[in-house]
Amino acid sequence: MYNWSDIKKETIAFRQSSRFETVVDLDIIGLEKRVSTEYRWHGLERKRGNAFVFQYTLSGEGAIDIQGSTFRLTPQKAFMVEIPGKHCYYLPDYSPNWEFIFITLNGVAAKACWDRLSQRYGPILDIPLDSNVINKVFDIYISATEKAFEDAYMSSAEAYGFLMECYRLLQPVKAQSTFPESMHDALNFIHQHYHEDVTIEDISNAAYVSKYYLIKIFQRTLNTTPGQYVTNVRIEKAIELLVNTNFTIRMISEKVGFSNDNYFNKVFKKIVGIPPGEFRKNKNPIPFERIVIH
Repeated sequence: MYNWSDIKKETIAFRQSSRFETVVDLDIIGLEKRVSTEYRWHGLERKRGNAFVFQYTLSGEGAIDIQGSTFRLTPQKAFMVEIPGKHCYYLPDYSPNWEFIFITLNGVAAKACWDRLSQRYGPILDIPLDSNVINKVFDIYISATEKAFEDAYMSSAEAYGFLMECYRLLQPVKAQSTFPESMHDALNFIHQHYHEDVTIEDISNAAYVSKYYLIKIFQRTLNTTPGQYVTNVRIEKAIELLVNTNFTIRMISEKVGFSNDNYFNKVFKKIVGIPPGEFRKNKNPIPFERIVIH
């Protein structure tokens, strides 16, 4: 967890010298402290459109008006809004200051994430300061201030990593120590045999439970199905091979357990947002530990 009081406050904007296709771009990131009530942003007056702002309160208090309702933005509260949009966020008269970190993204992946978060939680999110989401925002901010991004591909990868952490909010996973023993057996079997033609019956037999009970405990502990989990593991392994080897797409699809490369391309694009060939071309090593299907 970062001590933000020791970090230099500034706002960094990113502009591309040439156009290229990505599913999410990093537009602006900043760490600010506002003490004047002149600080006010109207969503319908912003010049740059088709963007999404995620802003997290560190100390003090801000406020946001969204379609006739006012929400107080106290510490550990965040909002994510679309630009342009019917909202206005500001430092209210009753607050002496508002300190926050924010990130602005654009692209289809940012919109998909915003849609899912707003559907689940509404406009305001309660997020602990030591959460992966907020640590990721600080990681990106520190890298930006240190000019650690070599090119737009790298900043895009970091932006995608932030979105993956946001998706964790939608599908929280219980600590593995709370898993029943059969669940540990099932996960171990999947990670050892994901590259084979694995069926639900195979997994349930390895866990010594019925397939119906297996589906039930997967839903209860991971909020997913055994089949979806196998697919997630396969795509994660495929990403490692795309980044670290020169294997062809067909070879990779076979190595991670897909019956043919056409189906592999379809599933990869659904989960990651772009086809595997384009992912490799962009050299976009997306930093995440778990794939979230959305």
